[in-house]
Amino acid sequence: MVAIVSAIGLLVSLFLAWGGAGGEIPDLPEGVPGGDLIEDASSITGWESQNTLDIYLAILAVLVLGNAVMMLMGEPDGLPFAPAAATFLLGVIGTIMTAYVLIDIPEGAERKIGIYLAVAAVIGVAVGSYLQMRDEAYEADY
Repeated sequence: MVAIVSAIGLLVSLFLAWGGAGGEIPDLPEGVPGGDLIEDASSITGWESQNTLDIYLAILAVLVLGNAVMMLMGEPDGLPFAPAAATFLLGVIGTIMTAYVLIDIPEGAERKIGIYLAVAAVIGVAVGSYLQMRDEAYEADY
């Protein structure tokens, strides 16, 4: 359940603002051409901010959610190509990459709520996958 909730949070975080221009954008006078574009450009979402990290995180979330759907449909092992060990490894790699993006922010930019949610969610995916992996090992022993 931890991994499932975290995967949903990870998908949501990709649509939230990850970073943007520091400070406030001044109010523009009415009728300035492109004024809406300037205000929208003050922050970027997870989809807009990175080259391939967004795709990697989306694939990770889809694997976790696909595994959960298969388990709910009666397949106790979930997806045959995405065991808990694989999603744990992908979650750890995603945690490292997302934490790097959180730390390495360009000068003059500021971090927004989406990047914090993404880091927390990808850590949650890794922890949830680890717990599932541990439960599978326990069940295999008995």
